[in-house]
Formats: sequence, structure tokens, C-alpha cells
Amino acid sequence: MGYNMKKYAVAILLTASLVSCSENLTLISYNVGAFGKYSEDSSPAVAEFILQSGAVIAGLNELDSCNRRHAAYQLENLSSQLGGWDFHFAQAFPFAGGAYGNGIVSAKPVLAREHIDLPQLDGYEPRSVAVIETEDCVFASTHLDVGSASAKLEQARIINEWFQVHYNGFKKPVILCGDMNSTPESPTIKELEKCWTRLSGTGFTYSSEDPHTCIDYFFCLKDAKQVKVRSSEVIGVAEYPAVEDMSDHLPIILKIKY
Repeated sequence: MGYNMKKYAVAILLTASLVSCSENLTLISYNVGAFGKYSEDSSPAVAEFILQSGAVIAGLNELDSCNRRHAAYQLENLSSQLGGWDFHFAQAFPFAGGAYGNGIVSAKPVLAREHIDLPQLDGYEPRSVAVIETEDCVFASTHLDVGSASAKLEQARIINEWFQVHYNGFKKPVILCGDMNSTPESPTIKELEKCWTRLSGTGFTYSSEDPHTCIDYFFCLKDAKQVKVRSSEVIGVAEYPAVEDMSDHLPIILKIKY
């Protein structure tokens, strides 16, 4: 093969590799319990888990920011432990002199950020949705109410309406994940499934010590670009022994192709 043909062949291989990378995404959804359920700070272990997973985006629930319980900006610290990943924090409510909410870390630059406020109503507390856009997808992370069925149902309705308004017909996949505090057959999940296709299974995500219920999920917006699920796995002690001490929830690793 001549020199020019070799250059042409290498270019084809590099192009194919780039296309393959852009079409396959590994994602994580994880309620990290403010990195403090079973240790003073589990964020180094969570960062190591994310890096070992090969994920490019992780949605995280129960994060503290500069409050009396945890003085650190937890999401920023996690970003540093990941080697400088981009990140976005969505405060759910002020807490102990600082804030508490949901966040996202991304190995690729964040092109746009959004913050959706979800009302408390008769529930335990206000909630939020963190939303980012990268070159590959729109990705959102939320944590619905734990104490009121009617509150989390209304929160799900607000999520549906907001994404229909902002991302109907979008040319990238629109992914929603998080701790919905709802089982697969619940009215809340059925409400979300009016607008979203559930991508994750029904493996038990809570608790890490005694997994007995599924309350954490991944979804894809029906009216945006669709994806194919390559695999969806709840990571338990058998797959990653340290996970039992990192949070009271178990993480989900989702692999998709689009």
C-alpha cells in the first residue's frame, strides 16, 4: 500500500472510531447521600467508581453545598477528584446556611445548563431538576419527594410539561435519571411514562445494605431522538464490594447507543 493510501486508511479508521464513540454513551444515576451515610466523606470512593465505570456523565442526588453539615461544595470537590470534569448543581432548597440539591458531572464540556424548581406542595420539601446539554445529549437528574404520593405525582407532571415545552422534537437524546422514590407500578412512574420511555430495569436500588425495592431510574424523552439500550445494571456488592459503604442507594450504570 502506498503512502497516500496508508494515510487514507488511517483517516477512515480514526473517523470510524470517533463516530463509534459519539454513538455510545455510558451513564450513571446515583443517590450519593451527601457522601456521608456510612463514612465522613465517600466522595473519593464515588469518584473512583465513576472513573472505573467508563461513564461520561453521572447524575447525583442528595448533595450538600457549603452548609453546616458539610462545609465543602461537594459537587465541585467531586469534579476535582474526577480530574476536572464539568459540573452543574441545582439547589432544591436552602439548608443549614448553605444549600442541598441535585447535580451532574460530565467528562465533556457542558454547553448549556438549566434548573427546574419542583414545588413542595404537601410533601416533605421542595425538589429540583438539574439539566445539562453536551455534544451528545441532554441529561437531567432529579430526586422526587419521599413523603407524599400526591406531591411527587405533581412533580412528575411538571417535569413532563417542562421537557415537552423545551425539548419536543430535539435532535439529541434527552435523558432523565434519578431517585424517584417510587416503585415501577406506582402512579408517579406511570405519569412519567406518558412522556418518557423507561430505559432501566426493575433491579433493586435501595437499600445498599438490604436491596429490596426499585426507586432509581433512567428514562428517554419519547419526543426527542431515541436510543437503544445496550445494558442497564444496578451495581451491588457482588459487582463492586465498596458500593455498600458509599451510600444507602445502589448506582445504576446505563449503556446506550443512538
